[in-house]
Amino acid sequence: MNNNAADTAAGEWLARLDRDEPSPLDLAAFERWKSADPRHAAAYARLAATWQALDRVQAIRPSSDEPVNEDYLNTARQCRPSNRQAPVLHSVRPPMPPSSNPSRRLGRLPGIGLPVAASVLVALAGLWVSYGIGRSHTYSTGIGGFQRIILDDQSAVELNTDSEVRVAFTSRLRKVELVRGEASFEVQHDTSRPFIVSAGHTAVRAVGTKFDVNRVEGAVEVTVDEGRVAIGSPSLLETKLDALPAAVPRLSAGQCAIASGGGFELRNLRKGDLARKLAWRNQMLVFDDDSLAEVIAQFNRYNKRQLVITDPRLAALRIGGYFHPTNLDAFINVLQSDFGIRVYLDDNRLELAPSTHK
Repeated sequence: MNNNAADTAAGEWLARLDRDEPSPLDLAAFERWKSADPRHAAAYARLAATWQALDRVQAIRPSSDEPVNEDYLNTARQCRPSNRQAPVLHSVRPPMPPSSNPSRRLGRLPGIGLPVAASVLVALAGLWVSYGIGRSHTYSTGIGGFQRIILDDQSAVELNTDSEVRVAFTSRLRKVELVRGEASFEVQHDTSRPFIVSAGHTAVRAVGTKFDVNRVEGAVEVTVDEGRVAIGSPSLLETKLDALPAAVPRLSAGQCAIASGGGFELRNLRKGDLARKLAWRNQMLVFDDDSLAEVIAQFNRYNKRQLVITDPRLAALRIGGYFHPTNLDAFINVLQSDFGIRVYLDDNRLELAPSTHK
């Protein structure tokens, strides 16, 4: 089902449930329809919000022979749309306008059948939300932070430590800019609107998939968990909507690419390597025979207190295990008990040295 069909069906459900007291069979059928496709719930949430907003509009602009309802007006002011992206509703009850004003109940408008009423709802919803098309919304985390965002198309974005994204959806594209840090994306399938993540001069295009994008020094690392993505410049991936050139690199699940000024380096990952790279989504760091230098670099991403190796001989030590990225004390205890490493505190520096270090 495409977006237009989902919107039309959502309008029909909204009209049907608002017209009369719904029966248990109606409600059960509605729940089955909503759970059959994530786009159904999203379309219904948009229309329900629009219908409720139109209720507020009537309270502000009543007919000429009705006084302004000051209490309703104050409530509408408090509930007016803001520039921030509203959270997506996972479960929406049909809006029920006051029964004392039956002319506002959709199903009782004289001479309007259900299909027409549904079409009117869809059109009104399009007008109501069109002001927000193309606006960007920014989400960010601080050092040691983590955030999961559900976008208005039901796609999910997870932000790693010290990361920032800007989201701007239009009628033809779903665009996300990774300003800094690392983000993981779980994209809802929509062939009519590709999902494009840009990071500097590199972009990733997907339709329905799960992948990770990490901005590292001078490069962008892309890891695919599920599905398939294309990698190229933002201008190429945003304009070639019908067919991409065969030369554009494609990544499948279990593959990783590092994009830099010199091109793309593609690699196949073992299942264990893929799990370790994406363990941050569960707020964990997983190491398997990694050097202490590599391990410290990861911990330093998540903490203001920075680990520093003062003796080069320690850098090559091999480390394995599971750690919470912001629990430095647990990691330091392992270094002290298992490796005989001493830790010296110098302001926000935790200096690591062999126990025999003078």
